[in-house]
Amino acid sequence: MPRRVDRERRRAELVEAAAAAFAAKGVAGAAVSDIVREAGVAQGTFYLYFDSRDDVILAVAERFGDTLVERIEQTAARPGAAVDKLLALGDTLREATAVGDASDLFEIMHQPGSRLLHDRLTEHLSPRLAVIVEQIIAQGVAEGVFTVPDTRAAAWFVLGGLRSAELSGATLAEMPAALAAVTELALRALGYEPPPS
Repeated sequence: MPRRVDRERRRAELVEAAAAAFAAKGVAGAAVSDIVREAGVAQGTFYLYFDSRDDVILAVAERFGDTLVERIEQTAARPGAAVDKLLALGDTLREATAVGDASDLFEIMHQPGSRLLHDRLTEHLSPRLAVIVEQIIAQGVAEGVFTVPDTRAAAWFVLGGLRSAELSGATLAEMPAALAAVTELALRALGYEPPPS
């Protein structure tokens, strides 16, 4: 009797193989044939789990995004001031744009023809990020350093500001500076006034 493979596990194996192929050949250079070779499966198996190469790119990006959100969640859960946590969130996002295959994914997701992929990833990550940012803002309000009446609206405002860094047309090399500027503006919009130096 043929061995049955759990669908979730097989899909995860294909995503892992795609990530390895992307790391080896770049996202643009890796074909479906590279992914199935890495996974040790027939090409037809790939299409049982993904409709297209773009679908597996999104799955790899979602996996990366989930890992990024987990890092941000851990940072936000640590003891510390709300301002420091918001700055750390910006640092984590800046670091993410500079990491090897993650930066390759970033480039692919921000090409003009990848708008649908990008929007699907944003829809996947934004609700979780909004919860984290709202908690940080609520902490800042309790600490008396932020002065916003609606923490939920403020959280979505901050996320919109962070998204504006990529909508500005900043290149990958310019993204760290753009994110730093947006984080600084977000702090001001939240009512934060840095102590005099």
